Amino acid sequence: MIFPALLILAALIALGGTLIALDGSKDAFHPLVFIGPMMAFLYGWMPWKIYMNGGLQRFFDPQQMVFVAALNVVGVFAFVAGCLSVGLRLAGRRKRVALHPPSPRMLRRLLVGGAVAGAIGLGCWAVTIINVGGIVNAYSSSYSGGWDDSGYVRDGSILLLVGVMVAMISLSGKGPRLLSWAMLLIFGLPWLTAAVFMARRGPTFELTIIALMSWYIFRPKRPPIVALGVVGVCLGWLVLFLVTNRGSIYIGSSFNVKSDVSNIVQASDTGNEWIYGAGTVLSAERRDHYFWMRRYLAQVLVRPIPKAVWPHKYEDFGVPELLHNAGTGEGFGDTLGWKGADGSAPGIVADLWVEVWYGAIPLMALLGAGYGLVWRRAVLRGGGWTSQYIIFAALSIYLVMQTMEAVIFRSLLLSIPSWLIWRYTMKAPLARRRAFAQAKVVSRYSRPLLTQEP
Repeated sequence: MIFPALLILAALIALGGTLIALDGSKDAFHPLVFIGPMMAFLYGWMPWKIYMNGGLQRFFDPQQMVFVAALNVVGVFAFVAGCLSVGLRLAGRRKRVALHPPSPRMLRRLLVGGAVAGAIGLGCWAVTIINVGGIVNAYSSSYSGGWDDSGYVRDGSILLLVGVMVAMISLSGKGPRLLSWAMLLIFGLPWLTAAVFMARRGPTFELTIIALMSWYIFRPKRPPIVALGVVGVCLGWLVLFLVTNRGSIYIGSSFNVKSDVSNIVQASDTGNEWIYGAGTVLSAERRDHYFWMRRYLAQVLVRPIPKAVWPHKYEDFGVPELLHNAGTGEGFGDTLGWKGADGSAPGIVADLWVEVWYGAIPLMALLGAGYGLVWRRAVLRGGGWTSQYIIFAALSIYLVMQTMEAVIFRSLLLSIPSWLIWRYTMKAPLARRRAFAQAKVVSRYSRPLLTQEP
């Protein structure tokens, strides 16, 4: 009975943190509103369903299940506590930011920057499609898509999301409507096409969250909680629907799809996130093998270097395991007697465990505090912090369900151009800067001397 109790406890902590965040912040876009339900699903509901069907017992003994479940409970608690620790009482102060959108000139500059980023993303996407013979060839088989030998071109299409985000922010701030809608269509449609015909849950979630949150940037009220809950349930079902019917959604398919997505939740196979994540934890613990931040450093220091320049970069850096399931699937056969499915992901707690052992717990707290801090600054400061928080919220599905490897490079590709765009947007014209500097000089020399006697 200990194992089911731990699953229930993990779900209660995640959902309880969500309710506390909603009650305290009065903000439907608090990070725990997105992340809490996903954690409750991954660490509570999903393993509960598999356990009740006898699926987990095929892979683990009771002691192993309790160990993994306890680790997940502590990890979820650390994240929730870290996220709540930055404070919640910001509802009144948010309105001061929301009711003061950028000036028309700034919105035009914002659109220019977004158009440049989106155009680069569109170009990268077009190259990958042309390389495989066009849209029909790209999406005529399940989970296919475009291709290019350069990782910069393959990953560059993510800049389409920057264009979508900027266009929606402009509409929220009453910017040029025709240009904003044109950008939304031009940059959003290719991403939506790829997300749907490749049946990819991550890109679908990203596009939905970015569009939804960007629309409310300069509005004094957030969407109603009930409406947002309905949207969340529908989005969750859509994500599971895409995964369930991945083999049936492509151009030329008969589209013989299933609306029942329960099989994904109850699937007791080596590709299931909880089962694979538990295997990752137990394999690393038995082999006493951890990466000590080398995988994460490789994402920042090694991944940007083209393979044409450094062909064996991951091997030379000491992390050849990154080439298979981001280094999370090693040693299953020797330690557990079964192998994890190719392309599987373990979830955030297991990914941090294989990286830093029990250091995963304080890192979970730091991640939670990081999400909370960026949310706080987005509420109080706006500008680039707003875009940064939207990006983090859109990537939360990768954070919870996959690995930090999936988050790190996407965060960099989206965040760097977003900050550059906001810096360009907020940059005052040269004449205004000179006038401001001159006014400061005049003010300095016209001040009364405090040491002068009356």
